[in-house]
Order: sequence, then structure tokens, then C-alpha cells
Amino acid sequence: MALPIEPLKRPYLFVDAEMGGLDPARHSLLSIGLVLGDDGEVRHSLELFLKHDTYVVDGPAMKVNRIDLAKHHAAAMDATTMMAVLDVFLDQFFPCKNEPIFLVGHNVAMDRDFLQAFWKQMGRAFEPRFSHRLIDTHSLAVGLRDAGKLPLESLSSTALFAHFGIVVPEEKRHTALGDALATFELYWKLVELAR
Repeated sequence: MALPIEPLKRPYLFVDAEMGGLDPARHSLLSIGLVLGDDGEVRHSLELFLKHDTYVVDGPAMKVNRIDLAKHHAAAMDATTMMAVLDVFLDQFFPCKNEPIFLVGHNVAMDRDFLQAFWKQMGRAFEPRFSHRLIDTHSLAVGLRDAGKLPLESLSSTALFAHFGIVVPEEKRHTALGDALATFELYWKLVELAR
């Protein structure tokens, strides 16, 4: 018998996506990392890899994410299977479909745009399941810097992770799940700094 899942205090879904470029209308979505938790404690995480018949990627993006497309293709799932897995995951942890899910990430608009394009490709509505509002750790860091609470000029994820002592193993950096987990930790460090 399955135990009931303790509901989250807030409907936040920490997300990071790896893609083959910057244009969600053209480039391939390759992987998605999802993290759930409360008050700095990770409760659940998931990483999914998307298979394409033809991959549309560019060199600079692939240099950053270091994805080997042959290995990726062998381990990835087709779009229909990935959507089914996402549905189960979201329904399990966000059962109230009347309460939109807030996406949280670093420069999260890009991740949202690729997820939205995937939902559209699958013939699904992205809103109202997901809120049109986003929580961006970069924006939070800008506010804290401007308030004199964060002594950094660069607010890249690399600079912020280093400042807060968030260690991402080299093999996990610029992977969807590795960056989503680090961003989850970063969010709670920023919240603590704001107190």
C-alpha cells in the first residue's frame, strides 16, 4: 500500500533544461531536471531525456552542456512517453489542478519557453497548469545586490554557486538535474539572506 504524499507548502517546481540552442521554436529540448522540496530540503527530483528523430543543435550550446548525442539518444525517451511520465509526476505532487505550478530557476524564462514549446508540440495547454508568473533566482540576486546584501557584480549561476559554497560536481554541472538541484539550494540561500 502506497503511503500518502505529504503536500508541499508552496507550489514551486524547480526546473532546469538543457537544449541544443537558444531558440525554442527551432532547437531541440534535450533534457529536463525537476526538483521539489520545502525550506531547503529536497524531497523529490527527476531527470528526463528527450529523444528526437532529428536533433537541431548548435555548437556553442553543445559545448556548454557537453551532451554526447549518440549516448543521449540511446538513453532518451520518446516525446509521448516523456509527457506521460511528466503527467504522473505532476499529478502526484501537484494534485490540485486549480492551483498553478510556479516554475523556479536561474534565468528561468528560457527553461519555461522550451517547456511551453514541448507542451504545445504535444497538443497540450501549458497554462493554467503552470502559472504565467516565474520565480527567477537571478532576479532575486539582483534585488539583494541592489539592497546591499549581496556583494557581487556577476550574478551568473557559477558566481552565485561559488559565493554561497554550493558545490556541483564537475560531471553534474550543466546537466539538467545537477543545475536544478544547485538552483534549489541557491534559492533557499537567497531567501535566508533576505531575512
